[in-house]
Amino acid sequence: MPRFDLDRRPRGGHSRRKAGLVPVLVVSLLSAGCSSGQAGPRPSSPHPTSSPSAPTSTAAQLSKYTQAQLASRPCLALDGHDLAALGIRGRGKQESGKHGATCVWNVAGQNVSLALDLPLSYARTMTKNGRVSQVPVGQHKAVQAEFQGICFIFVAVDDVDRLIGTTTIPDPGVSQDATCPAGASVAAAALTHIR
Repeated sequence: MPRFDLDRRPRGGHSRRKAGLVPVLVVSLLSAGCSSGQAGPRPSSPHPTSSPSAPTSTAAQLSKYTQAQLASRPCLALDGHDLAALGIRGRGKQESGKHGATCVWNVAGQNVSLALDLPLSYARTMTKNGRVSQVPVGQHKAVQAEFQGICFIFVAVDDVDRLIGTTTIPDPGVSQDATCPAGASVAAAALTHIR
């Protein structure tokens, strides 16, 4: 299982990972859903595969992609079922940024941007001055940081140096109460499509 700590300073002659978000917060992703159970990288396929545990109905089958595939085409991370369940109209808007492609959706007045290949250094920067907590996201545990009305959520699946993250910013005049839950919902739905 990958361990997700944001401080990697060596201590006592050997390297250990300690959480640097808040001095007393030790964040690790140790839940059952954090590891694929496979050793080494998974092979990449240009085509999605269906979940073996999904019902045989084609309408109920989930498309599965590698994290690398979704990193280059993040709007594929939510399918029609996800969009309907989250109340999202439209497929999302793909944008590019410093850390690659992102997809942006509006979830009940909350603008949620999803990236699927964020470096740990970015997570450290975005969580540095925020109110940080560990939260469940689907079957995973994530680090959540709230800072000036913006919510950042970071999840490690197989590699703590390549994170899945959401950045959620409310529309002007929209309550911030739903900012983090909107980001967590998008991240949880996206995680169901990663094989």
